[in-house]
Amino acid sequence: MKKTFYIFRHGETELNAKRVLQGTSANPNLNSRGQEQAVELGQKIKDYGIQKIYSSPFLRAKRTAEIVNECLNVPLETEDNLHECCFGDAEGHTMDEIDAKWPQLMHDVLYPTPSTWDNKYPGDKAESKHQVFDRVNAALIEIAHKSPHNIIGISTHGGVMSSLLAGLKSYGLGLPNCCVAQVDYDSDTDELSFVKMM
Repeated sequence: MKKTFYIFRHGETELNAKRVLQGTSANPNLNSRGQEQAVELGQKIKDYGIQKIYSSPFLRAKRTAEIVNECLNVPLETEDNLHECCFGDAEGHTMDEIDAKWPQLMHDVLYPTPSTWDNKYPGDKAESKHQVFDRVNAALIEIAHKSPHNIIGISTHGGVMSSLLAGLKSYGLGLPNCCVAQVDYDSDTDELSFVKMM
C-alpha cells in the first residue's frame, strides 16, 4: 500500500525577508507576505485530497498549516520531530555574515549531498543534514504507520525539506516559502521516495 505526503515549507517571516537564519532559536510568526503565501498555498493544494495535516510546532509552520486548513478543513496535529534544523552558532546571523565566516560550510549545509551532509555549523546543539534526515524520515514513517489516512499534508521548514530530499537522493532543488514536494511511502518496503515538486 502507498501513502502520499504533500510536504510544504512555511510562509515568509520577517527574518526570512531579512535573510536571517532562524533555525530553532527564533520562533517568529508569519509576516503579511507569509500569510498571503499561505492563503495561495491553500488554494493550490485544496484539491489534492489531503485528509490530515501534521505540522512542526514552530509558529511559522503551525500558522501556515492553520491558514492552509481554512481551505482544507481537515484534522491538524503538531509533531515535534518536524521542527526545523538547529544551525548552532550560525543562527541569528544573516546569510551574508554566514557566507563571510563559513563559506564552504554554508554551501554544504544549503545544498547537502552524501559527501557533505554530515557537516554542520559549530555549536553544541547543531544538527547535520544527515541527522535531520534521520529524525524526519523516522517521523514520517511513524505517521504513515499510525495514520489511517492515505494522503497527508506536512507543514515544515526549508532545512527539513532539504535534508529529507537529500536523503531521498534529490539534490539542488529550490525550496522557496510555501513550496510543495510530493513524497510517497510504500508499505512493502517501509521507505519513502521523492516524486516531484508540485
